[in-house]
Amino acid sequence: MSSILRAWTFWILTPLRDECREHLERTKLPEYRAVPGCQRAIAMFRDLGDGSTEVAFLSIWDSIEHIRAHVGEAILESTIDPDDHHKLLDRDPRVRHYAVTDRSAVGFMPAEWRELIPPVGR
Repeated sequence: MSSILRAWTFWILTPLRDECREHLERTKLPEYRAVPGCQRAIAMFRDLGDGSTEVAFLSIWDSIEHIRAHVGEAILESTIDPDDHHKLLDRDPRVRHYAVTDRSAVGFMPAEWRELIPPVGR
């Protein structure tokens, strides 16, 4: 059985980075982490050097069914709160999902996530 990596990206003004990080750490990340079937959730920030910051919101799930149970049938839509839309410069129009079938595919993930990916053939 493979896990599912769920990823979506949005862009903010760099001066909003700390506010955004605090908001995600206080609200969205704990919310995701508490959902049955969500193994991990993390937000990663990358300053682009032009006054904007890219934010990648990543989570690993046991199955696509667990994702549907959390977000509903619209699994390709990001879950940015409508009250926060005015703070965004832009966002990916769709969420991406990847089957994580072996450890070689997760070299970019934080080390503590790698142990969650089952070995090939399991």
